Amino acid sequence: MPPGDVEQNALPPLAVPPGLLNTLSFWVIWASLRLCLRIFFRLRIEGSPPRGGAFVIAANHTSFLDPLLLGVSLRRRVIYLMTAVVWRSPRLGWFYRWMHTIPLAASGGNRDALRAARSVLQQGRVIGIFPEGGISRDGLPMLGNPGAVSLVLNEGVPIVPVGILGAYEAFPPGGSLRLRRITVRYGAPITAAELDAAGGGERRLRLQSATRLIMERIADLTGTTSREAQIAPLQARAN
Repeated sequence: MPPGDVEQNALPPLAVPPGLLNTLSFWVIWASLRLCLRIFFRLRIEGSPPRGGAFVIAANHTSFLDPLLLGVSLRRRVIYLMTAVVWRSPRLGWFYRWMHTIPLAASGGNRDALRAARSVLQQGRVIGIFPEGGISRDGLPMLGNPGAVSLVLNEGVPIVPVGILGAYEAFPPGGSLRLRRITVRYGAPITAAELDAAGGGERRLRLQSATRLIMERIADLTGTTSREAQIAPLQARAN
């Protein structure tokens, strides 16, 4: 059965595609927000993500602007994986649910999230993750969290690394909004074969190696060094 022909009553609740009204209002907001970001932050989009099919975009996370920037940089709707605590926010929880985001519990046990993410990809749609698992408080790379990567690793779809530059300077965590140039830079997709080859056959090593590869590609796009690469010499000396 083609991805687009999956019956909705067979889908996990979190993976049901948005309705017509939601879709129409989303694209109106998308176009307005994209225009505003281009005007006020001189938003520049570099590189070319895949035009069709299922894939995952994985980006660095240094600002609350990042999901908006990533969303408007792609001419497809992105379904984000996000922490359950934020997803249940009394003030903005309604918005995250309207956006059809998928909540992840920090303590694990994300069976429903796993089923939903897989279903979204099987429908040929796009999943968005921030593999660091949180916002960097100093604008520098953090260690990748294998948890989010594990939800999409076995689906045989490419993972597209994305570097967001300037968002930390424009709106750092706990800081005020400033008008700075922002660039969203897309890298070459990391194929399922590359991810499989990264860690061999054992799942834990494969997951660690795939996470490290993704973080290194993101770091290359932002002109930084991944935290994994920074600590590798220390680990080698310790061993």
